[in-house]
Amino acid sequence: KPDNSHNLCERNGVTAKKSMRGIMMTWRSRNGSATIATVVALTLLLWMGGMLARLVKTENDMSNNFRDGIAAQYVAEAGLRRALVVLYNSNSPTGLNGLYENISRSGLAGSYRITATAEGSAQRVRSIGQVGSARRSVSVLVEISLESAPGLPLTEWTILHWGN
Repeated sequence: KPDNSHNLCERNGVTAKKSMRGIMMTWRSRNGSATIATVVALTLLLWMGGMLARLVKTENDMSNNFRDGIAAQYVAEAGLRRALVVLYNSNSPTGLNGLYENISRSGLAGSYRITATAEGSAQRVRSIGQVGSARRSVSVLVEISLESAPGLPLTEWTILHWGN
């Protein structure tokens, strides 16, 4: 009897004769699985790329907001220093209310607005700086001593408190 063991295939305990047609049918039935695996892999890669792009955008927005916040603080402080010069030269804090200026330096544009209110014998001068969507506020409490002759500049002023 000839040995036909190379033509036999055992699956689930059942021995069957291999045929070329059976092998081709098995091969053809697996053809679509590679395409499905490729589509699933590409979908996962696209999803991961989208998540990475979103993460990068979020990090960029946070960095820009931080930069604008620092710049707004500096703009507010510059406005406050400008207000103190105006206060020194004008002999009157009333000229400070509504003082407004746009500043543009190193590619960043910002603005500040000054308000002054009386607090007893002192003046509270507040500067609000804004760069982009960031807004910062700085204030100073100033005590003013004027010359006895009208129209002369301030002779003495004391900063009582400088803060946010």
